[in-house]
Amino acid sequence: MRECPRCLNRDPRYFYKGKKGIYCRKCIRFKRILLSEDLMAPEYDIDLKAGHARFTYPLTPYQAKAAFDCLINIRYRDVLLHCVCGAGKTEIVVATMADYLSRRLKIAYAIARKEVVKELAGRFKILFPKAKVIAVYGGHSEEKYGDIIVCTTHQLYRYPKTFDLLILDEVDAFPFKGDEVLNNIAYMAAKGRIIYSTATVDKHLSELLKKDEVKEVSLPIRPHLKPLIVPRIIKGPKVYLLIRLFLLLKKSKRQMIIFVSSKKTALYLYYLFHPFFNCTYVYSDLDKRDAHIKAFRDRKYDFIFATTVLERGITVKGVSVIVLVLHEGVFDKASLIQMLGRVGRDFHDPEGEAYILTMRMNAEIDDCIREIGNANEQALSLLRQSY
Repeated sequence: MRECPRCLNRDPRYFYKGKKGIYCRKCIRFKRILLSEDLMAPEYDIDLKAGHARFTYPLTPYQAKAAFDCLINIRYRDVLLHCVCGAGKTEIVVATMADYLSRRLKIAYAIARKEVVKELAGRFKILFPKAKVIAVYGGHSEEKYGDIIVCTTHQLYRYPKTFDLLILDEVDAFPFKGDEVLNNIAYMAAKGRIIYSTATVDKHLSELLKKDEVKEVSLPIRPHLKPLIVPRIIKGPKVYLLIRLFLLLKKSKRQMIIFVSSKKTALYLYYLFHPFFNCTYVYSDLDKRDAHIKAFRDRKYDFIFATTVLERGITVKGVSVIVLVLHEGVFDKASLIQMLGRVGRDFHDPEGEAYILTMRMNAEIDDCIREIGNANEQALSLLRQSY
């Protein structure tokens, strides 16, 4: 049976015979590949000193235990690192990364969004001062090889059969979630072990757990040991929600991220509210997206209207969050948890406010609140065991 060597497609409807041979159209967005091609792993060496890790602050005992469990279990099977938002997933995998690098084995850290790639690459340069850290994402792929490769999941097609350790962060997020081609390209890039790192376990990961194909390492508590912020629910018609949004912004003493479902809504709210507030906006295809995000992080704006482009991986100290739900079926449980998880992440300022403004309750909101409550109960139980 014919099979694409890159995306593993076997559906004959996607095969096309061109002048040079038969190629796969299912993954053609990653450049054309012939079925007869033998994908070769790129050759590059790891610096012997690359595995020297340096923390600027110590891990908590809970993080240290999770890091040890990850390091031990990855020797025998893949690992699901299941941690609440802000628990320090990146710091937890450092020991495992250092172990692989010290043995001159190839590693990569892959995540969906380029903003997070850039932020993580900066953090790894501090954590691994003697390693060559490379960030690879769309429009920034001139240099592709280093001791630590941090890339978007889309860029993994450049690395067939390459990594002894592949860390897949936020595998339940768009665009990786539900994309068979991206998933198969990621599996083809990993010739060794995989760490699935996430705050929200989806159906696919649950199935892997049931089949005992991965070992779960969980951490339900943040470094400051404070509980996750449970959102306050405000229900009503659209006009009422806009009035309540105005009043919440007016009384807020913190920076605020207002998550909305679309670019159109972000722009509408910006033009509606900017005569009254110092605010900005961001969405995925905004030309000045990075500049708008940086200006908000530099506290040049009090409020930012954002699509889910800010829902994961990015930390802004001391913010509160409002999720405005004006359309059904846009935000699922995982998205809600991630958006609300922007609140209370700062070790020195673990407080903040979280709101969901919605025209009606739905199962996703109920499940989100239930999961946050369950995580807080697990965290409390963990703290009690320690005293």
